[in-house]
Amino acid sequence: MGNCCGTPAAAAAEQGRDNVRRNRTQRLANWNATHVIALRKADLTELPPEVAQVPSPRVLDASDNRLEAVPPLAPSLQRLVLSKNRLASVAGLEALSGLKVLALDGNRIASLPDWIGELSRLESLFVGGNQLAALPPSLGRLQRLRQLLAPRNRLRALPPELGECSALEELDVSHNAIQAVPPQLGHLRRLKVLQLDGNKVTAVPPEVLHGCVALATLSLHDNPINPDALAATDGFAEYEARRQGKYSKTLAGGALLGNNGMDEGLDRHGVSPRRGAAA
Repeated sequence: MGNCCGTPAAAAAEQGRDNVRRNRTQRLANWNATHVIALRKADLTELPPEVAQVPSPRVLDASDNRLEAVPPLAPSLQRLVLSKNRLASVAGLEALSGLKVLALDGNRIASLPDWIGELSRLESLFVGGNQLAALPPSLGRLQRLRQLLAPRNRLRALPPELGECSALEELDVSHNAIQAVPPQLGHLRRLKVLQLDGNKVTAVPPEVLHGCVALATLSLHDNPINPDALAATDGFAEYEARRQGKYSKTLAGGALLGNNGMDEGLDRHGVSPRRGAAA
């Protein structure tokens, strides 16, 4: 009698297919139960078809893959992580009006469209490590935005409209080619952290030092800025008091400061080589 399962190789292949089917079924059940689709580091060039079978996903993490275009996505998404892919465009995201977190860092995106300002629920936007030459003025319409992280791009300026992001707490535009800080940023009364390392900034407007009343971290390493001129800028004394107060609270809580100690946020012994700055 012949082997009812065919050759051993055929039987192994069929067993493998069964395992894949079971894994897909279990994975889909997990996604449906949690509303979280996790596909990080899956070596994907496109999303698997079962993603479309999840009726109301809230989170999709497809970071660290090989996606070249934004796939069709459910409008119920609140958190979308597409970091470390090969995206050159964000076309396809305009319908995701419920997004609160959008992570696009580590791609090949050269521009952000104006409609990104229509994502009115957005709280965190991560676009570092792309090829952005500018940020769209429409970002100023994002009244819930708390984090804007755009380091290691090709930015040469910041739109003054960023000063209209009234909820903004952290702005990181380090390692770009920015030459000036818009005084309109002084409207950001909730801004706590402003990262400007590795740019071409020569001064900080007094409007920023005065107006950003929550600012306690201003980092200007690797910029051609004169420390004495900065210290003489109107409003710097108030900022410095907040900065030192931050460290006092840290020490009072028993925390260690780490290797950087009480980092002043600038270089007092000449301008260092601009590590990672845009060309």
